[in-house]
Amino acid sequence: MDAYELVRPWAKLSRLKDGAVAYHPLICHMADVAAVTRALWERAIAEGARRSIAESCGLAEEDGGRWLAFWAGLHDLGKACPAFQHQDAAGDVIREHLRAVGLARPGVPVPSKDAPHGVVSAKVLVTLLVAELGVAREVARRVATAVGGHHGVLPQSKPVLDLSPYAVGDGPWDAVRRALVRRLAHLVGLPDARPQRLDNAAAMFLAGLTSVADWIASIKEQFQYAIADASLPPPDLSAYGALAEERAVAALDRLGWTGWSPATDVRPFTALFGVASPYPMQQATIDLASLLDGPSLVIIEAPMGEGKTEAAMYLADTWGIERGQRGCYFALPTQATSNQMYDRVREFLRQRYPGQVVNAQLVHGHAALAAEIEVLAEGAHQAIEVSNIHGDAGGSALASVAAAEWFTRRKRGLLAPFGVGTVDQALLAALQTRHVFVRLFGLAQKTVIVDEVHAYDTYMSALLERLLAWLAALGTSVVLLSATLPDARRRALAAAYAGGLGESPALPAARYPRLTWLARGQAGTREVAAAPRSVRALRLLPIDGTLPAEEGAPFALGDRLRGALGGGGCAAVICNTVNRAQDTYLALKRAFAEDISAGTLDLDLFHARYVFEARQRREDRTLRRFGKSADGERPARAILVATQVIEQSLDLDFDLMVSDFAPADLVLQRAGRLHRHDDRARPAMLAEPELRLCVPVEGDDGVPRFDAGSAAVYDAHILLRSWLTLRGREAIHIPDDVADLIEEVYAERACPADASPALRDLWQKTWEDHRKQVAHEEREARERWIRLPTFAGPLWRLSDDPREEDAPDFHKEHQALTRLAEPSVQVVILWGSQERPTLDAAGREAVDLRAKPTVALAKRLLERSVAISRRRVTQTHLDLAPPPGWRASPLLRHHRLLILDAAGGADVGKYRLKLDDELGVVIVEA
Repeated sequence: MDAYELVRPWAKLSRLKDGAVAYHPLICHMADVAAVTRALWERAIAEGARRSIAESCGLAEEDGGRWLAFWAGLHDLGKACPAFQHQDAAGDVIREHLRAVGLARPGVPVPSKDAPHGVVSAKVLVTLLVAELGVAREVARRVATAVGGHHGVLPQSKPVLDLSPYAVGDGPWDAVRRALVRRLAHLVGLPDARPQRLDNAAAMFLAGLTSVADWIASIKEQFQYAIADASLPPPDLSAYGALAEERAVAALDRLGWTGWSPATDVRPFTALFGVASPYPMQQATIDLASLLDGPSLVIIEAPMGEGKTEAAMYLADTWGIERGQRGCYFALPTQATSNQMYDRVREFLRQRYPGQVVNAQLVHGHAALAAEIEVLAEGAHQAIEVSNIHGDAGGSALASVAAAEWFTRRKRGLLAPFGVGTVDQALLAALQTRHVFVRLFGLAQKTVIVDEVHAYDTYMSALLERLLAWLAALGTSVVLLSATLPDARRRALAAAYAGGLGESPALPAARYPRLTWLARGQAGTREVAAAPRSVRALRLLPIDGTLPAEEGAPFALGDRLRGALGGGGCAAVICNTVNRAQDTYLALKRAFAEDISAGTLDLDLFHARYVFEARQRREDRTLRRFGKSADGERPARAILVATQVIEQSLDLDFDLMVSDFAPADLVLQRAGRLHRHDDRARPAMLAEPELRLCVPVEGDDGVPRFDAGSAAVYDAHILLRSWLTLRGREAIHIPDDVADLIEEVYAERACPADASPALRDLWQKTWEDHRKQVAHEEREARERWIRLPTFAGPLWRLSDDPREEDAPDFHKEHQALTRLAEPSVQVVILWGSQERPTLDAAGREAVDLRAKPTVALAKRLLERSVAISRRRVTQTHLDLAPPPGWRASPLLRHHRLLILDAAGGADVGKYRLKLDDELGVVIVEA
């Protein structure tokens, strides 16, 4: 088949205003994707990944790169079939061209939606790879499945077998497909060496690489259609391969995947972080870094303030040089902790790579928009338009929006060299989701650092174990950080990673603080002394946290804080729910009204239920006042009322802390913000770290009565065991008491012998409920996670029941959940009416809900978004569709609209929602 005939099958097209049809020949798009794949291989994929993937195919690195480029380019070969080429969108001119080269429409037409081109690719590629190129059939079958899944789901056997021969085409259609394969092989310079195998990890890497390359090659500004008018003669294809390569490099430059060079010099820890000498745990990590060979797991358990973050970053930096890995992903439990860590990582990268533009992205889940809004505000980001990413009838628009979403900062951080974000974005790589292989590809051969590992429940921990197995198989090194990790969890996490390596080591026991490591043929655990600054006695004082029912009623918490702050100081009051935080703030505002009015006390509130712009202001203010460099703005006397948003990872320092009762490990975490900076001057009355714990009322029967909010948030049995463990304690000695305290709460044991009959009954009931909940969460994880990398069945069975991510309107059973929490929904709050919503209460700036928002408008709408998780309120919003124009926006397509009335509120079912500048979103029964 000559070049004239070869350009007639099309891959992408669009109708112009004058009625003409512009289109991009299939061979050109295949060449584009192959060129992008090659550019990614040479310029963006880690050296270690290139070596590992090539070896897994039985090829040299250079040959492996060419075969992957060839395979990725073949992803759309299934478009060379009657069902796709003769769909209605093609038009008469294109169909006439096809008939002229012998590709006539069959007598029995088949709608393209009944023969998705990815499924057709999976069918026809096996025979072509075997017959035309001598690829082993099993390798060909796995390649066909991997690249055929480039729209998110690996093709299953039944749809492939059920394809109609009229949809696939034979005779001249077989001939054109053979010609396309031969031409692409020539363009990429396919070597004589043939791939010998393709394991699950390499196949998923290929699937992810193919999807990303396809998306990039579908950015219309970079890859213009080769034929501007179908009625004109086709272009000369002889030079198109070189043009595709030029466009591919330019596209990677635009997306920020090039422009920097990984470091080549291993720097001393002291030089990297500007410290005089490392802490003991940091020194132990330094000593370990170069001893481990190949992909490794390191678990660092140490008290708060021991420099675990810097130790992990040192490992990532050193392994990047010694192992050819590329960058890291830092996974944290919450949005607020991600935001602060992002600043720390950016500052580290500025010093590590002076003069270079390093692509470091902030990746959040549903509620996090900090980096996106920052970049939009700077004008540095232009919306990426991905065109005709699907192409099958009925699916193009939605698929293009979904693909474009991957180029927003909330997702691209998994693909960029350096990413910081919530752990949810990493856990999605262990779930059966559309494009799960893109996430695995993004994490392959990085160093993945997971902070606050103890903070995850049974469900999240199960997903983390499955993720660890895949990361090990992909050659990704992992560092797990925790201040308070139960020993059984440590062993389970290590076993999961070892399974991905094909190892089954026995870990020795060691006292806390400890360092655990694992690599091929290597495993160990050792106790590490705590730094002198971390050795301390934390005083525990019980306090009545009951809020006054009316003005003038007794308020023990207010009285205690007044006495404790008599000589100045900064206190944190941590509440277990947003409602409790709002009520506590109002009670303290009344109790300290004169002080606040006189300017002798700063009172503030921080939780997650503010619209984004307000939450960001409060988060920034909290860090400025109570962070490490806060001396200039640290108040002389202050109270911050907050929820768990300040519990994990944030580098905050308070002179005094009051906490609602919580599980013992979280109490210790909260105490990690108490006297955190040892060089800070303290008021004389608060010279020693003191935690005042709001204890539950104990009945005459010896049973504690936990408040409804705490009981709704935390496991009742863990609360009870924490109460029994902490009751009567006057101090916790850190680090000596930490491990025993955690084991008392989490290790299996019997009810204390001196417990009352009522307490024994409660123990037994909550224990049974706890075991049922653990079993439920384990079952939920098994139903959602992808199969292990050692799975021996067909490739598509790794993820044969994909759920939807970022899709709150789907039933819970069909969502890719990273947390088994109450459902939440992202709501944009506006004023006015459904007919004329406005950005301001005065009604000056109307919003057209039918039009796709501009980048500038999307930024303003996102700034007014908030996550709502109250069940009945959430469900009411989920029953509503997003506004029509928002569905076309990658940034807004899952958001709902809430319009406030003149009083600044809205009725949702039996609830009244009010937006309060001081309290955030207040939810009360109407």
